[in-house]
Amino acid sequence: MTDLAVRLRGKGSALWALVAAVLSVVAICGVFLVAPEDADQGIIQKIFYFHVPIANTSLVAFGVACVAGILALRTRSPRWDEVLTASIGIGLLFAGLTIVSGSIWARASWGHWWRWDDTRLTTYLIIILIYAAFFVLRSSVEADRRARFSAIYAVIAFASVPLSFYAVRIATSFIHPVVFNSHGANLPDSMLVWFIVSQAAMLAVFIAFLLLELTQRRTESSLRRLRLALDA
Repeated sequence: MTDLAVRLRGKGSALWALVAAVLSVVAICGVFLVAPEDADQGIIQKIFYFHVPIANTSLVAFGVACVAGILALRTRSPRWDEVLTASIGIGLLFAGLTIVSGSIWARASWGHWWRWDDTRLTTYLIIILIYAAFFVLRSSVEADRRARFSAIYAVIAFASVPLSFYAVRIATSFIHPVVFNSHGANLPDSMLVWFIVSQAAMLAVFIAFLLLELTQRRTESSLRRLRLALDA
């Protein structure tokens, strides 16, 4: 990648960071100042507007890694290896935030931080463990086979993601609402609009993080090549 491309990607990450910041501020203001308060759970229910979008974004990140893995296998281009590795790392970050926010919500609603009998929680934890193992196994593979192994792993691991969508539909706990079903949105408009804004904000944050991570990786690669050239 040329220096111009690196600068353009850096400007792109800055632009997406601005978009993410604006959408996040709008979402926070809308959720706490405009969106109606739940009659049963009270203000703690407003964590729904962030918990669910963050969880969805983590799965989107894993989906991006899967697509990047397929492209890496087809093209053998190292840039797709960078994309899938960065996407999985960011996806795990969002997954961690999902666990934290979900535990807070569960504590207030159930009186427990975690319940092993909840299908949704258990399947999501399995997904996290599968993707967390990616970095452990990647570091143990020889450098010449690492990219191919990572691509295959990213594609196969994504098979666990549909379990999360299925689990939320068979879960019996009210704390895991089905936002969209076959009939459309399962929320009143006063709640749906701020859920969509929050979801857009989280997706923008993911894109900004991804571009920033890729820019950093490319910059480090350029610096390594420059040092080697100077040494030579």
